[in-house]
Amino acid sequence: MSSIAQTFSPAFYVPSKKKTTYITLKDGTEVSVRVKKFYRKRGLIKKLKIISSSSGKKVKINPKEIDYMYVAPSAFGKLTQKIGAATDLTRIQDNELSSEHLNNGYLYMESSRVQIKKKKVMDIMLQVMNPTFSKKIKVYDDPFARETYGVGVGPVTLAGGLDKSYYIKKAGEEIARRIKKAEYKRDMDELFSECPSVIQKYGDTPQWSEFEQFIYDYSIMCD
Repeated sequence: MSSIAQTFSPAFYVPSKKKTTYITLKDGTEVSVRVKKFYRKRGLIKKLKIISSSSGKKVKINPKEIDYMYVAPSAFGKLTQKIGAATDLTRIQDNELSSEHLNNGYLYMESSRVQIKKKKVMDIMLQVMNPTFSKKIKVYDDPFARETYGVGVGPVTLAGGLDKSYYIKKAGEEIARRIKKAEYKRDMDELFSECPSVIQKYGDTPQWSEFEQFIYDYSIMCD
């Protein structure tokens, strides 16, 4: 059970044009739409072309207006999802997340401030990779990495391996910061110093291949 619950959601690039996307705006308004297209630049979602479920009108929306949303991946994206990802939510920790949407194969995205460079912070829409165990720490897909090394076969990342970088944000933090495979061992003690029991478990040679398991352990072991 825990091996399923601790799996990251699959990263995706193209939304389903047929399934309803559930959006909550920053003013609290909830809307149900069909997303026709994500307009991206350097990996970032710059605009969404949507069709209102109530009026049938086509409009474009700026992601700066969105607080969070549940969006279904394209049919191709479904075929490449990791087996078991976000399907067994018996250990879900976040009451604010909808187990109904996640259980129906939806992915969760939210607006967050992100440290892009040393002196540059941006507000962008990011996919939460660990929606079922994100109460203490959220791991976000890195859209810049996706743009840098491509999206593999088709418009999504294929199952079977971690990306080379993510953004992470702990509970109470305002700004997400990037964590990279190449710097993982060096940054471990600094990033997770408040949870020595987890650091001790993974020893002096933490492996990037264990990052998903590490984040899950951090979420249940760190007080």
